[in-house]
Amino acid sequence: MPDGEFRRDGAVWSLAFAGRLVHMPDTKGLRDLHTLLSRPGADVPSVVLLDPEGGKTVIAARRMGGDDVLDDEAKARYRRRLGQLDEEIDRAAERGDDDRAARLDEERAALLSELRAAAGLGGRTRRLGDEAERARKTVTARIRDTLRKLDHAHPELAAHLRASVSTGSTCGYRPQEEITWRLWA
Repeated sequence: MPDGEFRRDGAVWSLAFAGRLVHMPDTKGLRDLHTLLSRPGADVPSVVLLDPEGGKTVIAARRMGGDDVLDDEAKARYRRRLGQLDEEIDRAAERGDDDRAARLDEERAALLSELRAAAGLGGRTRRLGDEAERARKTVTARIRDTLRKLDHAHPELAAHLRASVSTGSTCGYRPQEEITWRLWA
């Protein structure tokens, strides 16, 4: 007997898990989850989830990126400005100018936030116009949206999927315990 079921009948999905059945309207996020459940333990590129019928050519084209969000010169300028801000914050603190130190610290925090936004996992540089990056964001957002809806409709399934599904440039379904799924689409 299967532990779960993910079945689409036209515009409605029937989702069964932990002895409970719910019906949900069709969404791309449910389709993404169906694909991941059908490939437990496998890494599925987000570009494949974004456009499953796109073929190898479309998938290869989407993996090619654009220019770096921040080039080396921009990164160097950020580092120099951060160094200047650190010195100015120290001087302001030594003089007791707390207002100036706070303003400079806000600028420093904003610069660090921009640097974090420009960096991907492991500090790798994100790229402008990168279709793989767009796919990562889109697929992650639609899976998160689906999980939020499942929180209300079927909290046990939502919790299981949240713990077992990873998203990013590649997505995967890796449950802690083996689950047998009956899948229809």
